[in-house]
Amino acid sequence: MNQPASLNGVDQRHRWRRNVRLYPLFYFFHDLQFWLPIWTVFLLDGVGLSWAEIGAVGPAFYVITSFGQAPAGALADRFGRVRVMRASLMIYIIFIIWFALSGSFWQAAVAWSLWGLAMVTLTGTDSAFLYDSLQALGRARDFERFAGRVFAVRAVAMVLATFGGGVIAEVIGLQGTVISGAVGVGVALLLSLGFREPPHQERVRGESAPAYLDLMKQTLRLAGRTPTVRYSLIFSALLIAAMVPEFYLLQEFLQGQEVEVGWVFTALQAPARIATVIAAFLAFWLVIRFGAVRTLASLPFWVVLVYVGIGLIDHLGAIGFFIILGLARGAQMPLMEGYLNRRVPSNLRATALSLNHMGWALIMLPFLPVFGWVVGTYPLSFVFLGLAAFYGPLLLIVMILWVRADRQERGQLRLASAVPQLLRETLWKPQRRAVPTRRADEFD
Repeated sequence: MNQPASLNGVDQRHRWRRNVRLYPLFYFFHDLQFWLPIWTVFLLDGVGLSWAEIGAVGPAFYVITSFGQAPAGALADRFGRVRVMRASLMIYIIFIIWFALSGSFWQAAVAWSLWGLAMVTLTGTDSAFLYDSLQALGRARDFERFAGRVFAVRAVAMVLATFGGGVIAEVIGLQGTVISGAVGVGVALLLSLGFREPPHQERVRGESAPAYLDLMKQTLRLAGRTPTVRYSLIFSALLIAAMVPEFYLLQEFLQGQEVEVGWVFTALQAPARIATVIAAFLAFWLVIRFGAVRTLASLPFWVVLVYVGIGLIDHLGAIGFFIILGLARGAQMPLMEGYLNRRVPSNLRATALSLNHMGWALIMLPFLPVFGWVVGTYPLSFVFLGLAAFYGPLLLIVMILWVRADRQERGQLRLASAVPQLLRETLWKPQRRAVPTRRADEFD
């Protein structure tokens, strides 16, 4: 799997450049899913599930994404990022077709399992593939900027799918709209045939790939002995989990405001996706202007503001709060993954990034069944206020632990600081630039 920069005197860098060129286009078609803005409507009206059943279907997805993230990442480290990514695409196509043909709770549960398997074999592996390709070109420091652009391309695809989903559903129906998603994934699969496995820079040339369990143990030991890695993994997991309910509730919110499925129904979801595009484009600028830690540390306050605002305002105009959540989502992923990439060696990178996503899936595993029951039982305003009350304190506590660990790593922590003072320093006081121990640290 480890391919040198030159082979028999031939420069191999054109392979890594092609990886970088194809990667945004690959994800554009992967995320061009016209069924996403109508998926809850399809489950409720097309399949005939209740909200309680939708919540009960979720654990099949989250069991796989919880316990499969790290093993899938370790498999990618051992057998190659490209092979695992292609396998993910094939499973995704099978999921879309099965989901479209589902007619019962159990069939939907099987579909959700396939979706989880497709996601688990791609998430984390894709970021490691991109980082190693850039590193092979000597551009590892550009990861945040390029990852932000890729995330923006993905968001553009989601925006186009959001605008078009309602129109397509009116023309070919809910089931046909779901099936159309297989076309985009098929194009992404064809594009992936142009990918080539990037070299793992830290691996000694000629050294055999480590065993699966060894990768797992090394990654867990790294997280256990490195507070910044440990707390950033937990903080990132909580942030993602706190924003997942929007995926379920945005369409329910619109139906509660008596907006019928059609162009308007999906178009009203677009501003939040556009906000994600803007934040992803600004991710690199945010790192330069405010620092990754300060930017990420502010996100919990925006998430809580969104849920409280929607919970208190029973009006279609409250959809504007979802735009704030879109901004938070767009900034979170490239900044946190960049933070982790600079602290994890290449041979463990896919495994560690998979652990990042495994964390939020573990949170959703017990959360979602209760969440589905609550949505089907109580008013939507109660649900949003409950989300703020549940996630707000957890995010604040873990954020403080992470910021303290980061400052201690940099030698900037004042151990006598009280929590309010720590919060002031974290969010408002300009950070002093420490003398870096390695070049990649300068953007943290």
